[in-house]
Amino acid sequence: MRWAVDTLRVMVVALVLAALALTVGERRAQAQAIELPYAHQGYYVGFGYHVGPVKVWEDNESYGVWSGGEFSLRFGQLVTRRFGLGLQFHFGTAKGDGQTASLFGMELEGQWELVRNLVIHAGTGVDTLSIRADGVANASLRGTAGAGYILGLDYSWFFTHRLTGGWAVTPRIEARFVPGGTASAFIGTLGVELAWWSGLPRNQLELPPSEAFKK
Repeated sequence: MRWAVDTLRVMVVALVLAALALTVGERRAQAQAIELPYAHQGYYVGFGYHVGPVKVWEDNESYGVWSGGEFSLRFGQLVTRRFGLGLQFHFGTAKGDGQTASLFGMELEGQWELVRNLVIHAGTGVDTLSIRADGVANASLRGTAGAGYILGLDYSWFFTHRLTGGWAVTPRIEARFVPGGTASAFIGTLGVELAWWSGLPRNQLELPPSEAFKK
């Protein structure tokens, strides 16, 4: 399908842009001022599962609200004390009205820490929506591929006790919109991720004397 080819092209461009953004972020992080130790620092990677309603429109026809679930993979880093950049992948399915939709997407997202460990995030990238009728032999695959937009909120609860970085359980709520010429979707998800934060090296931390000279 032509939209599948277009998707691959957009994904390649998005990956290049994400790599450039993270490289710039790494250089800025290396030059940042010394900070107080804090769990929410450094690089991060997280994996989780999310569920929620999916609303689909196709050729000006509105379907009912479908139930769906998807996995997510996120990684990135904080560029400044509160602002971070990252890349998110998500994939899953939704079912309703005798049909099954497959969801896949990749977004470059920015995040801002509102208060301690509470983060708002927004991003854009490429999303695909593929729909097939259930129980129909040789059913055609319809859908769309193009821009996707996300907006969400999460909170990181750190269950390790390190000066900087550590493991965290992260409840996350998110809304995503996938507009298309023949099909569109609005996805709302609620889920939880397990995340690991690298923290900052000791030479970038303002440490008390009891910690500063530890090896």
